[in-house]
Amino acid sequence: MIATPYFSVIIPLYNREKVLPRTLESLRDQVFQDFEVIIIDDASTDNSLEVAVHYDLPNKIIIENVVNSERCVSRNRGLEAASGKYICFLDSDDVFLPNHLQTFYNHILKMNEPKAMFFSNSFLKLHEGETQKKLVPKLDNQNVFAYLLHYTPNPARVCIEKSIFDELNFDTNIPGLEDLDLWLHIAAKHPIVHIPEYTNVYCLYNDSYTLGNVKRHEKELSYFRYIFKKPVLRKLLPAASKNRLLSMCHYHLAVTANENRKPLKLYSHALRSFFLCPQGYNYRTNKPLFVMCLYNFPIFGRLIKVSIRKLFS
Repeated sequence: MIATPYFSVIIPLYNREKVLPRTLESLRDQVFQDFEVIIIDDASTDNSLEVAVHYDLPNKIIIENVVNSERCVSRNRGLEAASGKYICFLDSDDVFLPNHLQTFYNHILKMNEPKAMFFSNSFLKLHEGETQKKLVPKLDNQNVFAYLLHYTPNPARVCIEKSIFDELNFDTNIPGLEDLDLWLHIAAKHPIVHIPEYTNVYCLYNDSYTLGNVKRHEKELSYFRYIFKKPVLRKLLPAASKNRLLSMCHYHLAVTANENRKPLKLYSHALRSFFLCPQGYNYRTNKPLFVMCLYNFPIFGRLIKVSIRKLFS
């Protein structure tokens, strides 16, 4: 075991036996080798823990959760065990490119090892499809809070000076948005540095939280409201950025209500989405919302349905 590793890489693990070897192999292939790996198994029901234990990787620490407790709890347990100067995160289905740690190390040294949060760019891999660049603008002189709300870095892109966690950690009340919440709280007190290099691959699978479902959007709506009311953030977060995210949640809930033939819920969420962000949260959503509302309105809906029948009869 390295006495004091430069980096600690924290990996929350749950039921990823098939893809975990690829994730761990990406660590073994790092150009910069002064790091420890902390794997927190979140009561996996497959062979993920066995894969982690037997994989040949030096400077490895295994922690086991007795019961499934979500990634935010696992990451906090990893932070408690970490001894590195800087903390990196890697989900058990994502991949570091060989230059990942070396790139962070180079930028950290250039800035004389600041108490700061760094984040790089990532490639995106959807299911088993082609890997493509995830295009995001440079942070530069943009409002850092608006940027983080709009282009939230996934944890694999992030590297944070360890002493920051003496005062902050992941909020376990908002699983799925705990990373955004933490980045915002760090930005309120410390510099945020955007590194333009692409250093990792963010992988999405059918059961990934990012792909989500209606329950995800209901939870996100309540979680966003919870974050926006926090005393430290309340006056720092731009109103337009907050409204865009709330509008996004209401839009997806309106779409779900339409699919489930619940017109009252559709109108309720659609109106809130319009009101919060009149141009549409991604500048394309208001037209389909308007059509859905018309289609479900008794008089206009009948006219549209009759017109469609005549068109195809």
